Amino acid sequence: MKASTDGTKSVAVIGGGIAGLACAATLSKSDKYVPTVFDTGRLRPGGRCSSRLPGDQGTKGGASKTQILDSGVVDHAAQIVSIPKGKGFEAFESQVRQWEADGVLKKFPDGSVCDVVDGTKSKDEGFQLKKVNGEMWYGNGGMSALPEAIASGKHEFRIEQDVWVSPGNGVKLNGDKWRVQRNGKPLGAFDHLIIAHNGKCADRLMSKTPAKKLHSLLRTNFAATVPKWGGKRMTLNSIYSYSFAIKKEGSPLTEKLGEEIISCYVKNHPKLRFVTCQTRKEHDGEKLRNERFEIWTVLSSPTFAKKFKAPQENIPVDTVDEVSVLLLEALSESLGLSPGALNKEDILDSRLQLWGAAVPLNTWKTNSTATGSTDVPEAESGFLFDSDFGVGACGDWLLDSSIGGAWTSGVRLAEYMMDDNRNTVNAGLPPHGEFSASRAAHQDGIGSIR
Repeated sequence: MKASTDGTKSVAVIGGGIAGLACAATLSKSDKYVPTVFDTGRLRPGGRCSSRLPGDQGTKGGASKTQILDSGVVDHAAQIVSIPKGKGFEAFESQVRQWEADGVLKKFPDGSVCDVVDGTKSKDEGFQLKKVNGEMWYGNGGMSALPEAIASGKHEFRIEQDVWVSPGNGVKLNGDKWRVQRNGKPLGAFDHLIIAHNGKCADRLMSKTPAKKLHSLLRTNFAATVPKWGGKRMTLNSIYSYSFAIKKEGSPLTEKLGEEIISCYVKNHPKLRFVTCQTRKEHDGEKLRNERFEIWTVLSSPTFAKKFKAPQENIPVDTVDEVSVLLLEALSESLGLSPGALNKEDILDSRLQLWGAAVPLNTWKTNSTATGSTDVPEAESGFLFDSDFGVGACGDWLLDSSIGGAWTSGVRLAEYMMDDNRNTVNAGLPPHGEFSASRAAHQDGIGSIR
């Protein structure tokens, strides 16, 4: 692709999640590229790594009786940051420790993250709590602190917020420029295009462009599981996120879990995968833990969300009521609460959200063009780049179903583009690759984080 008149190349990054932000931030370190991120978030970037903060205006699709949830920090999607297992994540580990030193992340206290599993602790309880080992962090001031730290780093770049690039005709390659538009109105012409999100919109966005090989990998299935061999397409699940407030005094959840547990992976109930107490996360600048109420968030299993799937931007009231009750019942059953110990009448405030394109259940693994082996250099895997059309893609679905996977994918793509010895060669495109099932995402349903 030809450079701009001043010698720099303009880059449109579609998607302001961790992958897109990491890619743009890395590109901005070079004097060769000028990235602009187009993000659909109303208030701030982050994608699935986002939070509802005090003062945020409400949206459709939830059930709210008071303003308790709006007064605190509530992480409604990604909940935990950890270092993915295996090689290739050394740079991310270094970045996480820097974020911790800078106060962007806080480490979960030892023993505050557990698995809830079948078993008998006593005659009255049919579950056990098993400590989850390993280092884990949460955002200081909410998980949105992480994308905000990337966006406001030393090397800044432009972010266009609350911008929905039209899926049907939002991008078009015209000559040597990618033209981006919103509802028919031009947003600019760019030398390069980066697709940093997935799902049906990404599929439609690229479907009419000449980058056919890259588009073929954006075609998406939505399911609760994938075959053990990985499947033929990127597969995403759906998850319900239900946040609610209850009185702290006499809380049945505190009675069962104690006061030091913050988060639990639910292993003993088919409808649930995760539960966390938002008000037990310590954030700088906030008052001490509220003495009157607790805010909890429950993440459903993908199978449950698929059964009760609805339009995520406007969940019908009947569905909100039914799903909320069922998730409360499931939580009660998981923790062995007595009938009526936790029901709808105990809820002071609540909000239900559907995470429609949630966690990738498989990842695209690049093969060597020469041998067919998946043992390719790390710097040339975990992203897509079509040098013929100046378009790339990054995201957790290309490396590891986690925040670490998303960040590393974005960084690797940017570094590849900045390397003049490599950026004239395609990377990651079919047929040199295959989808591989993510064991951790398949098991937990909420991503590979340990």
